Amino acid sequence: TTIVLGFQARTSSSSTIGARLVHGTALFQNPADADKNNAPPEKLSVRLNKVFKASHSRRQADRVIEEGRVDVNGEQSYGCMVIPYKDVVELDGQIITGWEQMNGFVIPSDGASTTTTPTISGGLEYVKYWKPRGVVCTTDRRVRDNIIDVIQQGGYQPKHRVYPVGRLDKDSSGLILLTSDGRLPNASLRRSQKQPKIYRVDVDRPLEKHDVEHLRDGIVITTVAQRDGKSKPLTAKTKPCLVYQVSPTCCEITLTEGRNRQIRKMMDALGYDVYDLHRVRFGKISLDDLDYEGDWKRLDGLEMEWIETLLKDAAEDAAEELAEYESE
Repeated sequence: TTIVLGFQARTSSSSTIGARLVHGTALFQNPADADKNNAPPEKLSVRLNKVFKASHSRRQADRVIEEGRVDVNGEQSYGCMVIPYKDVVELDGQIITGWEQMNGFVIPSDGASTTTTPTISGGLEYVKYWKPRGVVCTTDRRVRDNIIDVIQQGGYQPKHRVYPVGRLDKDSSGLILLTSDGRLPNASLRRSQKQPKIYRVDVDRPLEKHDVEHLRDGIVITTVAQRDGKSKPLTAKTKPCLVYQVSPTCCEITLTEGRNRQIRKMMDALGYDVYDLHRVRFGKISLDDLDYEGDWKRLDGLEMEWIETLLKDAAEDAAEELAEYESE
């Protein structure tokens, strides 16, 4: 298998240097850089503080690193070089996404399928997990009932560090993916690649017909969003969504956005208390073959085909975005 990444850096003369990683080796396309063809992947790395360039000033980024709030591949880091699409960076237990593209790293789209399709390495891990209520979706092992400790107690012993793809609230249960592939959280959280997620919701009283319609059309709620490295309130209408009423007090809601505690806030705006919130599907992956809370399984062949498609589409989007940026 071949993993191909692209890197473009602006020089003082506004020329462009192209580089690729093939089988872990940097291949520079500029003839003047032919002597660098055996450079290791680290030559294409960036300083840790640049991971936060979309949300923090350099001084702010340095500060959160100095405060010990940043982990790289599950280990606390006070400053290092990180490799795009390989290293996973977290701030306060939350995975940072999109930093590769912000620093000019993309998987190139040159028309050849072998370069636009990121291939799955046999050494990477992809697991689906039925998260019980009370488990916290963080890799910070200092947090009680963190998802890494709990799934290991359930018998899963990963050979590599794994990370949850997205998150479920502590009080919610159901499907969540864990992986050692740093590309997957980025791919699944890209705005253009938002995957439908289906939740089963139990509330405290029968749902009124007009309230079901309100849920489908969208409801104005206030959630917390990250802006410039700070948490700020965001008041906006939710996107239209599918709502299927299962019973008088239960419905299934399909979301393609992921605002903080969104379903609970939607129900609260209509005067309902949520008794139980359970995710049953994420994209083309479901809980169907998991037997009980805390159960886990490695993804099967069909599920992995979907993962490969997701990675390929995200890579092509990233290449298009960089091309648009370069043309401005």
